[in-house]
Amino acid sequence: MLFNLFKKKPEVPPKKKVKIYPIGRVTHYFSKLKVAIVEIEQGDVTLEDILFIKGKLTRFRQRVRSIEYNHQKISKAPAGYEIGLQVGAKARVGDVVYKEVQS
Repeated sequence: MLFNLFKKKPEVPPKKKVKIYPIGRVTHYFSKLKVAIVEIEQGDVTLEDILFIKGKLTRFRQRVRSIEYNHQKISKAPAGYEIGLQVGAKARVGDVVYKEVQS
């Protein structure tokens, strides 16, 4: 027990600052497929982006693994697209979708 006092503590890396900004809204959710339809209002979504989905009863974040537009897989979706995203939790109509950007 006495030896624990003299052990060097591991350094904790500094926290990264993360900004979030709204990019769109959920317009529909397919519960059996676990797919949310998101209307992109501003910005864009690419594969490997981290999205934060928030509503009255919804609050989760996840990495984008698949994007579909008109039943075709795409890697980037600009503003104006209505895309399908596979999600890990239940999304609800009207939930706001935010994109995380590290600064």
